[in-house]
Amino acid sequence: MLGGGDCDKGSGDDSKGSNGDIMGRVIGLHFLSLLTTAAARTGSDLKAVLAALDLGVHTREGRPPLLPLTLLAALMEQLESRATRGRFVFALAEVFNFDGQPAVAAFLTSARNLRQLHRLLEWVPELVHPDLRFEIRDQAPEAWLHPAVTSAEPRLADHPLLIELMTAVAVHIGRLVAPQLAVVRQVEFRHGPLADPAHYEAWFGCPVTFHAARNTLRGDSHLLDGALPGSLPQANASAEETIRVHILGDGVAPSLVAEAERLLRQRPALFSEGLAGLAAALRLHPRTLQRRLREAGQDYAGLVARLRHELACEMLREGTLDIDSIGIKLGFSERRSFTRAFSQWQGMPPSAYRRAARSGRGDQS
Repeated sequence: MLGGGDCDKGSGDDSKGSNGDIMGRVIGLHFLSLLTTAAARTGSDLKAVLAALDLGVHTREGRPPLLPLTLLAALMEQLESRATRGRFVFALAEVFNFDGQPAVAAFLTSARNLRQLHRLLEWVPELVHPDLRFEIRDQAPEAWLHPAVTSAEPRLADHPLLIELMTAVAVHIGRLVAPQLAVVRQVEFRHGPLADPAHYEAWFGCPVTFHAARNTLRGDSHLLDGALPGSLPQANASAEETIRVHILGDGVAPSLVAEAERLLRQRPALFSEGLAGLAAALRLHPRTLQRRLREAGQDYAGLVARLRHELACEMLREGTLDIDSIGIKLGFSERRSFTRAFSQWQGMPPSAYRRAARSGRGDQS
């Protein structure tokens, strides 16, 4: 999206494209529209910046090329320095959307809860730019989100403006889908302030610190499970399938991790069958499944724990099954082991979580 494909993945190649454009020196129309709106809000001279960087606009058929990280950083630096009314990166975050990728926009607006949107953040390298990434850590009662800019060039690694843009976009998305929740309660940046620190706190609506050990958004884990007002499970599943097949997979089958998640959701009995049962359902040898999960940055225990946690919260909040039945359905041999695991995930036993959810506090506190 950032100067790259509005519909599917672009290319990082700097050679000449088949359409005659110099790869990496043009930006897509959707990204241009976002830049234009943000520049108008802040008084930044977009036309002058495009001319200074020798950047054109991709107007031919086919997807635009990927904007190299050096150009993306320079674009943000120049637009920020020319802004006369507020911060350009904050204005860009406020107008940021996935309208150029309808399936992604549908996935975002139809999600059941914020935890489900973790997948969207995991897809950022494919959907937005391969050098922009988020690491998600969830250990009740806290949850952390770590934005990162990856580059072998020291000046570009965790580039302050790009980190601030990523952080602001993440907060903006949270506000769009869960306007009633204070999802982020603290923001921490490794770099020093690029403007008056008070401006940061006013925009983010929470304390902001600088010179931290790591770029971090801090929040409360239990807020991730609150039902979202736009929840449409069937539409969300269809949107995710479209993203995985036509955008992430470039027309091929869903990833192994996605297929494993689908099977465990559709057939919860697999939780009781262990690694061997899931491997058989995927028609793989258990060792092959372990190896391929490792290659995807996953492991069986972590995958199962994450899905058990997510499904347990859904069943407790929305279903009518008693707690013993939920534990059995998720593969726990007894209620005590389910209660212990859930308390570690959520910071409270399942009975307390269900009471809070039914009283209307599960989505707010």
